Amino acid sequence: MIEGITAGLILSLALFPGTVWLAKVGVVGTKRQVFAVGLAFALSQMVWLSVAIPGLMMMSKHLSFVRFGMHLFAVFVLGYMAIKFFRTRRVAVLDDAGELPSALVLFRTAFNRSLAMPMRLPMAMAVLLATGVYVNHPPSWQVVPAVMLGALLGVGWWWGQFTFLSAFFAKRVPVRITIKSLNKIRPFCAVLFCLLSLMAILFAA
Repeated sequence: MIEGITAGLILSLALFPGTVWLAKVGVVGTKRQVFAVGLAFALSQMVWLSVAIPGLMMMSKHLSFVRFGMHLFAVFVLGYMAIKFFRTRRVAVLDDAGELPSALVLFRTAFNRSLAMPMRLPMAMAVLLATGVYVNHPPSWQVVPAVMLGALLGVGWWWGQFTFLSAFFAKRVPVRITIKSLNKIRPFCAVLFCLLSLMAILFAA
């Protein structure tokens, strides 16, 4: 379960543009709109994790001969994400969202855009490999429910707290403080993905 919680948190943390968008909706939108966006991002994360967790289990069980290659691929994906975060622009403004559509439209748009990101599935599998979930546990269907539950807790923890903060505090806290807090996520993610790359190398060995 710990590996699932870790993977859920990291995958949610990596959706940095989503976190920024949630804060922007909190600054200019209603609580209903904020909850719609937060729920959309959380659900999209769980969709990819619900594919990655059993998929990686089956690959680890039936394709053990390519285990080294799987970890090398994870190193490549995690390294790419680290470089991407090092090059990500700093957040400058939060009040540029303009007039927002209804909560339903915001939900659908956020869900579709997050789901359509091409790196979500490879990154989910790479993060799971870096946590060593199927190294610490045998690759079997008995392990999957616990990992899924952990992933649900991790995703719910991240998006739950940020949705709450955006809904009830985004308009109260000075924008410069919110921007400063958001800009700390970017370098943290860059360093985190570098460490995950090293972890994937260690598990490959």
